[in-house]
Amino acid sequence: MYSYEKGFMKYLERYNGWLHLIGWVVYIASPLLFFSFSNTWFPPNFGSFLLSKLAGDALLIAFFYLNLQRLIPNLLSKKDVIAYVGAVAGALLIYLIANDLLMQWWRMNRPPMLGQVPPPMPPPSGRMPVRPPFGAIGPPQITAFLSFCLITLASSMIALVRDRLREREEKQQIQLEKIAAELAVLKLQISPHFLFNTLNNIRWLTRQKSDNAEEAVVKLSQLLRYVIYQANHERVPLTQEIEHLQHFIDLQKMRLTEQNSVSFVCEGAIERHQIEPLLFLPFVENAFKYGLHSQQKSDILIGFRVDENHLLFFAENPIFENNLPKEGASGLGIKNVERRLALHYPQRHELHIYTNATTFRVELSLELAP
Repeated sequence: MYSYEKGFMKYLERYNGWLHLIGWVVYIASPLLFFSFSNTWFPPNFGSFLLSKLAGDALLIAFFYLNLQRLIPNLLSKKDVIAYVGAVAGALLIYLIANDLLMQWWRMNRPPMLGQVPPPMPPPSGRMPVRPPFGAIGPPQITAFLSFCLITLASSMIALVRDRLREREEKQQIQLEKIAAELAVLKLQISPHFLFNTLNNIRWLTRQKSDNAEEAVVKLSQLLRYVIYQANHERVPLTQEIEHLQHFIDLQKMRLTEQNSVSFVCEGAIERHQIEPLLFLPFVENAFKYGLHSQQKSDILIGFRVDENHLLFFAENPIFENNLPKEGASGLGIKNVERRLALHYPQRHELHIYTNATTFRVELSLELAP
């Protein structure tokens, strides 16, 4: 629910009290305003009328929140329809009886209508003035019934919208948690592959009795420290990510021959940007894995170009027939990167892979946050 729905929920939560207050003021005042501007009828003894109306409205307001906060969540949402209908019917009966009593009280306290001529003599002994019997159905009772139905419908609609928005928010939260777990798995799939290749490089240096073996162990410890402590972050400084790649490239250079060369270039203001960690490593790994040959000249080119909020990463290596990956043995790292790009940079990335008979080139374009 990100976007409109999440913003709408935050707005409702922030101004919920004020919205309810304004709504009730409008509901209570609108009939009074109608009567005050109407020339056809105005209740005599307005004070008694106002008290009886406010008492009836207080009952409706109480049922509104009872239905919104208790009946719907505890009964209707749990599919206990019979209990819910019974509770609403009971509340309706109580309200109609209370409203009828209030109307009787108001009638007993109101003076004669303006212009009405009082009777010339009191009613016969033992008889009271004719009043509507208690429980009789007339316009006041019908109005009370419709008001109760309106309040029930309004509170039910608000509860329905609230529950739907909460349900969507919960589903999206679950989806975000699944995505976070998936990203963690993707990173773990990348890191062991990287570690395996690096240990192979150190083993090769050890067999060659190279003086670079100790330096390689130091470089590896720096790489592992980065993977362990930085890979769990959602974003890392671009400078740290480039430094991590530089350490990896330095390790790879230790086993290069005179036939091999590596160029690593960085252009633009890389200091002020952040990036998803371990995003470029699979491409660099592939460049060294498939782009080096012990007896043929091979040049690997890796670089970054940053222009404002636009980043371009590229990795280019030659293709050798005997270095081509076996079926099913390649592509996992790149597929993982594609999935992470779709999750972290939707509509803000372009990944292009170019290949011909002699060259393999990857270009990744990202729109970074300002």
